[in-house]
Amino acid sequence: MLNVFYRHAARLAHALLFGLATLWACTSMMWMPVAHAVEADPPKAAAAAPFKQYQGWRDDPLQDWRQANERVGEIGGWRTYLRESQPADHGADQGHDGHHGH
Repeated sequence: MLNVFYRHAARLAHALLFGLATLWACTSMMWMPVAHAVEADPPKAAAAAPFKQYQGWRDDPLQDWRQANERVGEIGGWRTYLRESQPADHGADQGHDGHHGH
């Protein structure tokens, strides 16, 4: 029975000591002098801000998909877009240069 009493007393003593130590640490930190660092103003940028010339995204007006398909067909279809994307020196005589050894 005495052992149970000491066990409870030890728990209370630990809690009390922890609480007092925490309270002492907090109050001692409150009264410590605080060193305030003097901050220098940031240097002014010599160049203009990049966002002053920014232009927001503007959506193109929607058009009828049938008219868009007809326009693509008039200019030669998808092959025209393929030719536009290829470099000028890319010819048909080059064949399959990238597929050696396959």
